[in-house]
Amino acid sequence: MACRELYIINVNINEVKMSKKINNIINDEFDLLKIGTKHNTDRARLIMSNMLENPGKSIYSQSSSRSEAKAAYQFFNNANLDIDEIGRVHRTRTIERIVETEQPILVIQDTTYVDYTSQAKKKDNNKIHKNMRGIKLHSSIVTTHDGLNLGVLSQLSYNFDPYIEELLTKDQKKTRPIEDKESYRWIESFNESMHLLPEDIDVTVISDREGDIYEYFHAVISKRRYFLTRIAQNRMIKDDDEITTEDNKKLFDSIRSTDCMGEICTKVPRNSHKNIDSREAKLEVRYNKYEIKRPVIQRNNRALPESLTVYVIHVIEKNPPSGVEPLEWFLMTNRPIITFEEAVQQVKNYLQRWKIERFHYTLKSGGCNIEDIQARSMEVTTSIIMIYSIVSVFIMNMTYAARLTPDAPCSLFFDDDEWKLLYSMVYKTTEIPEKPITIKEAVKLIAWLGSGQRPPSDGDPGVKLIWRGLEKLYCLCEYKDFIHEYVGVKN
Repeated sequence: MACRELYIINVNINEVKMSKKINNIINDEFDLLKIGTKHNTDRARLIMSNMLENPGKSIYSQSSSRSEAKAAYQFFNNANLDIDEIGRVHRTRTIERIVETEQPILVIQDTTYVDYTSQAKKKDNNKIHKNMRGIKLHSSIVTTHDGLNLGVLSQLSYNFDPYIEELLTKDQKKTRPIEDKESYRWIESFNESMHLLPEDIDVTVISDREGDIYEYFHAVISKRRYFLTRIAQNRMIKDDDEITTEDNKKLFDSIRSTDCMGEICTKVPRNSHKNIDSREAKLEVRYNKYEIKRPVIQRNNRALPESLTVYVIHVIEKNPPSGVEPLEWFLMTNRPIITFEEAVQQVKNYLQRWKIERFHYTLKSGGCNIEDIQARSMEVTTSIIMIYSIVSVFIMNMTYAARLTPDAPCSLFFDDDEWKLLYSMVYKTTEIPEKPITIKEAVKLIAWLGSGQRPPSDGDPGVKLIWRGLEKLYCLCEYKDFIHEYVGVKN
């Protein structure tokens, strides 16, 4: 059987009207922003510009003077200002970009823990896990099928009182309404993400195994959207001859017993934790239509249908190396899967779920360092995190644009002064190209600023190197007039 290469088709980012040059990002993204008076709106834009140019630093270090830092602190602590408007404006711009792409989109959900255990005096710094204090951050980002991040559609921050949880019995925890459970965040984030999104947009909402929730599936189907979830529960199949002829057989057993419909190939990266080398894996693909039953614990919940019609895709590695556990995924969707190509497309879509892992990495470790925010209240902290989320989108897009459209001009992200200064400093030359260099070359030079010369075997630079390089470039840009005069850069 022929093995098909699993790959991502390139996207033309010139067709997507993203915010282009670094100096114009805030003005482009937030020209509709109004927070109180014009003075407060201008202050908000200045704070966001400082955060974009100096991600990961404290507000004091980002500010050009002590008085500017003091004004920033006062801005965030002003209870009369609706700082959440920043997130709403970004969401409006994100929806505009979705419409402009005229492409199907992926909305990817996930949760990350933000640790503020060491900041004991931070207001509302509650316990979230064992001995950890902070917040759980649940974000929904939207990407094209090719992985270009269009923005953040939803961001929820929450924590819970573990003592209340301890008072409940196991049955009480299970029989509570979904609205009273921590898992309701999947439905809440979905509803917020779909708010104001045009109904004719083709949307697939992606989640990992934590999103394997019957009520969540029903919520997505009710809104006439599509979900794609890596399932964890071996659910019972409804006994219906039109759906399956197998009595009381569970889902995993049934899909494993179906015929292989084809094979795909993918590259598995090296696992340094388990000391497993990178490899090319051949994956067998199976898919089938099922009707899954409503959970027994919800048998009296008449708001939920008795069953849901779904399509399940089973992917398992063929002939893995000796001693290595084979790759195996069970993916569930309500999008009809009739052909092998449609099944493969859903596998490709699920591979994009990794983007939200990189988004959280960029927020926490890849540049923005949100766990170092020293704000005195959790309310202010979450407002700052939202701004850093927008910064993370920019850093990620620059990183992945170099891989998706390597020949695109770097003017999509840099103005003339910036890329010319970058070129002259890295190559130590006064002879500058007349036309902008490609985004791939610009990102390579940014990474060089971030870490020095990198061997080709290291592969494409990641978000952390890009952030480090951008930080140095911004610093150089502050003194570009002096540098140009000193090195005699020719325009």
